[in-house]
Amino acid sequence: MPFVPPLSSNYIHEDFYELLRYLGPAFNLAWCNASDQKGQQDASSGRYATNEEFVRNTLVFAYQSIGLMTYGIHRPYIAKLLELIPNQFPVTVLDYGAGGGQLGLALHTLGFVVSFADMNSQSLNFLQWRLRERRLNLPVYILDMPDLEIPHHDVCACFDVIEHCDPDAQLSIIHKCAEIGDTVFVNLIRDDREKSHKLHFPIDMDGLTNYVSANWPTWYQDYYPDDNGVFRQRLLIYGEGVKLNVVTTTTSAV
Repeated sequence: MPFVPPLSSNYIHEDFYELLRYLGPAFNLAWCNASDQKGQQDASSGRYATNEEFVRNTLVFAYQSIGLMTYGIHRPYIAKLLELIPNQFPVTVLDYGAGGGQLGLALHTLGFVVSFADMNSQSLNFLQWRLRERRLNLPVYILDMPDLEIPHHDVCACFDVIEHCDPDAQLSIIHKCAEIGDTVFVNLIRDDREKSHKLHFPIDMDGLTNYVSANWPTWYQDYYPDDNGVFRQRLLIYGEGVKLNVVTTTTSAV
């Protein structure tokens, strides 16, 4: 059994213990604090013939699903969601590209009616195991299934997904999310590293923003402008449910 620090430690969240129970001896503590670097190593290992094979079989997204949420990176995005619907309940939310499901599980605890969607993968297996362990009967839509029909939701949240897709697939996801949700939350990652990063495809942040703004009511704002340990990123909120003015300022939200 690998060493795991006590819960009083300030760098590992209790939810990682679910992953420890799920993986057993395969659990790797180093991935908890360096999942991006470990994922880069895994993607460059030569084990996977295609990016899709990597996405389906790597464990990095199971670690990241917990880490990105528990380290607070998505906190300002959830705060914006709460700001927009303070007196509107119940609210249905689809966690699109859910991975291990940390976003949706967090929203579930806040009273949202949550569903999940992702392709068959190691991280989706982890999500389904977590739901069984927690005795939660929440819908999971497997995107590989033929003739899949996902019901309409008030909100479609798609965090840390776009950067793992090529440009054509990025546009496809933008449209798919708008079909599913009245209001869509998507974050766009700006990875400024000079060398090619196997985990991330390039994103034309301004181009996608202009495209979305031309097709739907849109609000957007930049976060983490200094890239101090967190990739610079932009939150897009768009769709027919958006009643906000366009915002172009930046913030160092934490």
